Amino acid sequence: MEKTKKPTHPSAEDLSITLIRFFNLAFGRNVRGSREFIESVSTALWAGYYPDELRIAFWVARCSSGKASWLGEQLRGDMLPYIVLRHQGRLNNVTGKEAKRWLDDLLARAGEMNPVMVKALLEVLPEDVRASEGAMLSGMGVKIE
Repeated sequence: MEKTKKPTHPSAEDLSITLIRFFNLAFGRNVRGSREFIESVSTALWAGYYPDELRIAFWVARCSSGKASWLGEQLRGDMLPYIVLRHQGRLNNVTGKEAKRWLDDLLARAGEMNPVMVKALLEVLPEDVRASEGAMLSGMGVKIE
């Protein structure tokens, strides 16, 4: 009897490289991965989020309207990418309100992505990124028109 291997997930460092590369391509930025970003990826993975969920969150931020489009605009500006992975509601020390949990909100809005925007972004990605992102989008049931 053969043993089946458990599916392996990429390490937080490997996944952070993939996410930063996509982020830079999708948002027209030139951001380097940081220890803070790797820790955000690691924390999300330890909290039970899957690598594809982290990847789709960046797609939603880039290809959605509504609240997520505000975040997408900020990410095109100067906001750092680790904000997308926020899934814990820390208190804002200025307002006293709980901070926005962007990761949960983005994942909830995955079905609201504009299929035309998804296709347009997919077409401008380099071939190697396009293939892996296209497979991930198909696996997550995202419409592409």
